[in-house]
Amino acid sequence: MSTEGPRMRRHLRFTRYLSAQCTVLSAGQPQPRPLDGITRNVNAGGLEILLPEPLPVKTLVSVQVAGSAPLRGHIVSVDKAVTTVLGKRFPHGLAFEKPVDASLVRQWVSKPQKRRNPRARIQFEVEFKQAGTTARGTCLNLCKGGMFIATERPAAPGKEVVLRFTLPGQSDPLSVRGQVAWLSGEKQDPTVVKGIGVKFLDLDASMASAIGTLVDKLCAEASARQPSELLPPSR
Repeated sequence: MSTEGPRMRRHLRFTRYLSAQCTVLSAGQPQPRPLDGITRNVNAGGLEILLPEPLPVKTLVSVQVAGSAPLRGHIVSVDKAVTTVLGKRFPHGLAFEKPVDASLVRQWVSKPQKRRNPRARIQFEVEFKQAGTTARGTCLNLCKGGMFIATERPAAPGKEVVLRFTLPGQSDPLSVRGQVAWLSGEKQDPTVVKGIGVKFLDLDASMASAIGTLVDKLCAEASARQPSELLPPSR
């Protein structure tokens, strides 16, 4: 069964894995019931969202994408459960009551790639813990605000993790709180690196200084070698 209604297909679609909260508003509910989900596709007419339980077609809902303002819509389709980093989830097609402005879609689409700080290409091993589960991966790029970790066991967008790693050239390991901002390579595409973009939370002064000094050094070296070349995206 298709997870998109005819209304959604009129608009240009973008594949983005973003945290979203869907609240059931249909009559008969004793109180609004929020469900945490992840988008797979977004466009001006609606989106595809993975939810922990199936909702009936025509269910009236409110959805918040990546912390944006709530939007009203209704479920237009639902598919069988699929396995994701969150466990079993049900793909739903959701159509907005009114198409949203293109600028909001651009905000959603650009959100995972926005970088306030220069990033440096570098590789080192990272251990990350989430809800008592430990996984490992490789940092592929680093900035003062976070890092991209290539891993076969990604945590879900919006989840907090504790990172443990040792910066190249240093002997003391760092333990850093972070939040998964976006997910890469959930679909089986060999050209896309599977992993997570993690935003650092509450870095203390010494950690921020160590990371910032390394990033500045690497960026300066890269600029000296290739002054006109921009760093490619991590995915």
